[in-house]
Amino acid sequence: MLTQKKSESKEAGRLSIREPVAADGPEIYALVERCKPLDLNSRYCYLILCEHFASTCAVVESDEGIMALITAYVPPARRDTLFVWQVAVDARLRGQGMARQLLRHLLSRQSLKGVRYVEATVNPSNNASRALFRSLARESSTELSEECLFSESLLGDEGHEQENLVRVGPINPVSKTLIGRCKS
Repeated sequence: MLTQKKSESKEAGRLSIREPVAADGPEIYALVERCKPLDLNSRYCYLILCEHFASTCAVVESDEGIMALITAYVPPARRDTLFVWQVAVDARLRGQGMARQLLRHLLSRQSLKGVRYVEATVNPSNNASRALFRSLARESSTELSEECLFSESLLGDEGHEQENLVRVGPINPVSKTLIGRCKS
């Protein structure tokens, strides 16, 4: 079985970034549920992300539990691309650059050294996500492009905004090294 136990070595008041494990699934679900207007996926989806995609995901943990997460994957046909699925940050940590730290953490992983592009879908009103990817493009001295990927009609009748594909890159290895060294 691939599932492993989560680390029990947290100091009071300290935050740690680590790969998620399946046991984190319920806490991740609860975090995303608190982070409106993020789309809440099924509990099973979060369990699968933790079990099968831990190497491309990360959580921020404190003595209070999971406080932030980034879920991502490398599309099988595009091994040079990291697709960021969701970023969730508890209200208590917002405005402190936590999403940027999580993205930097992923890009500094040895297993993702071949990544040259970062993509995500972002709806037009999500200024925080747009700012995150603009910041990555600026730090990487590279381009950011944006175009509609999924129209409202494809996303259903719940009034869901269109999802635009945001693409940052190409990110060269030197930029990735510098990004990985940044602290804030």
